[in-house]
Amino acid sequence: MNPLLPAFVNADAVRLEDFARLCDQQTRAEDYPLCAEVRSNVPIYNAQTLRDTERRMVMNELHRLFRDGPGVVVVRQAYTDLAVVDRHSEVFEAIFAEEAAAGAGADHFAKAGTNGRIWNSLQKAALLAPASFAEYYANPLLGLIAEAWLGPDFQVTAQVNVVPPGGQAQQPHRDYHLGFQTAEVVARYPLPLHALSQYLTLQGAVAHTDMPLESGPTMLLPFSQQ
Repeated sequence: MNPLLPAFVNADAVRLEDFARLCDQQTRAEDYPLCAEVRSNVPIYNAQTLRDTERRMVMNELHRLFRDGPGVVVVRQAYTDLAVVDRHSEVFEAIFAEEAAAGAGADHFAKAGTNGRIWNSLQKAALLAPASFAEYYANPLLGLIAEAWLGPDFQVTAQVNVVPPGGQAQQPHRDYHLGFQTAEVVARYPLPLHALSQYLTLQGAVAHTDMPLESGPTMLLPFSQQ
């Protein structure tokens, strides 16, 4: 962080052109020797490469990528047995049916009933189908990637969001602790705390189905975390 920056700033100190300059950076495959390729500025890794490479080497590369690089990765074939993912999809469908019978809840980024949302799906899945929960979260790559950013002893939370055809997209947002506050509240926190906050969170997703662009997957801005 620039030592000449003031500790406290207001929203009017943020310039869109500075943000655009960050997002205009280009990812170079040679900077991430373990990745298989780079597509749309995102390094893509083969899961087997991560399994076969010395753990500390993998974590060093991933941490550097999250901190100084595009901030997002894709891991192909992270689950070698897709039946594990399919069984957990069935658990989600059962939870959806159960909660639909109890009435739809609001999404903090969309109107109630717009999207299919399971809050705290980790606990709900564990209670409903403990065997599926155990085999799904036992994937060591989940822990490897999380530890690369957060270190050991991290905690896991999980949510499910399904946007149906024609559904409303979520509002643009940043998923970190201070990212859910108003600009007025955020301005009360010094800039070092903004940087610290992002080191406390890592968000990941498992693709349970094919996700072409037409299906409306989450859009990300590589390098925007910087």
